Amino acid sequence: MQLLSRWWQGIQFKLIQQSGEYAVHYRRQPYTLQVSPRRQILWPQQLGTIYYRQQSGNFQPVLIKPRYFVQQYLQSVAQGVRSLTVDSSLTFGIITDTHIKFADSPSYYGFNGLQHIAEFLMLPQLLPLDFVAHLGDVIDGSDDAITDQYFLKQVSNYFAKSACPYYLVKGNHDDNDKYDEHTALKKPSFSANTFSNLLWQPMYQQSSLTEDYSASGIGYFDKGNVRVLFINTTDVPYLLDQHGRKLYDSKLVLAVRNRQLQDIVHILEHSANKRILVCGHANLMTVKGQDGLQHNGKAVHDLFKAFNLGLSGQLIRQDADSNFSLNVRFDFHRNQTGRIGAYLCGHRHVEDQFKIDDIQYVLLNVSALMGRKHGLTTKYNRAWDRHKDEVSEFAGYIINFDEHTGWLQVFGYGAATPLRKFKI
Repeated sequence: MQLLSRWWQGIQFKLIQQSGEYAVHYRRQPYTLQVSPRRQILWPQQLGTIYYRQQSGNFQPVLIKPRYFVQQYLQSVAQGVRSLTVDSSLTFGIITDTHIKFADSPSYYGFNGLQHIAEFLMLPQLLPLDFVAHLGDVIDGSDDAITDQYFLKQVSNYFAKSACPYYLVKGNHDDNDKYDEHTALKKPSFSANTFSNLLWQPMYQQSSLTEDYSASGIGYFDKGNVRVLFINTTDVPYLLDQHGRKLYDSKLVLAVRNRQLQDIVHILEHSANKRILVCGHANLMTVKGQDGLQHNGKAVHDLFKAFNLGLSGQLIRQDADSNFSLNVRFDFHRNQTGRIGAYLCGHRHVEDQFKIDDIQYVLLNVSALMGRKHGLTTKYNRAWDRHKDEVSEFAGYIINFDEHTGWLQVFGYGAATPLRKFKI
């Protein structure tokens, strides 16, 4: 990073032509000035207002402060949740698919994704949440590498300031492949460890995460006899061809590999007789009982089924692509009463629910704004007719599980079903 030698005041920045990053002060706060051919962006070094301009004129603020109508709305949602839950049960917040993008869009992806996170993180102040989680596709991955890395840093800073522990799942858009495919050379703009360095490394420093599984991107939280396991469905090798292009487009390849499966087995072998919920970005199975991932979704589901049955054995799967072949031993014979009861995920930009092998799948809606007139908007979100600055703009969830009654309650807010209940 280059350093500007003078203390800049107000909005009178010298017009810098050379692309790069510069340490500056703006309104007496430390910022990083990102200069690119298209625009200049002021990124706060911690939390604060983002500013930008299109190479000339004044900097325009990107307002991230929680909106009053959202605060009032979430307070009423929280009151309803409290009336239907007990403090001894497990309660946590989930947001997914924020698809943050550098665009001031009134009807689709844009800055509003970061706004939704800031507002979602009000929930621990309104409810006694055990933790909060983002289930992936933090960014849309369609901006240049520097811009999307700063968005990831901002998200990490927001969650680090949360009033409770947090977990960040990697989504298939979080490696910036959407941007790469539109460049001339189509070379990767993120390194193999960009997401891990910016989000997972700070996350694993939390005392609530007692084991570091950063190599595979998984982890778990416990409350009493209930365990919530997070897995990584964007477990794709970072390999380059002779031209320096990635062999695998993470946006299109959903997978779980052998190393992660070994880590999952290790956790489950130490989870005997626990009630377990699993969270990931993409669904392991489809409603028709088919593999929901390109590689090994059904294999992971079968491993969960083996845990529920208290089985021991070896999971072997020879994939046509050897990078995704599996050979893992497991021993769940000590598990007598423990059950993996549900799998919660996003990715599909819909709400849905189905049960396979007595494991309840619960799909959660996209938080990012999906206006009904956009081509990628799902039928589910088109029916919501979502609009900016209305309750339908965003979507999030509060999950409650009472192990004594066996009821899983999924409270939705915004463009989400207010309550879905499952006996697991």
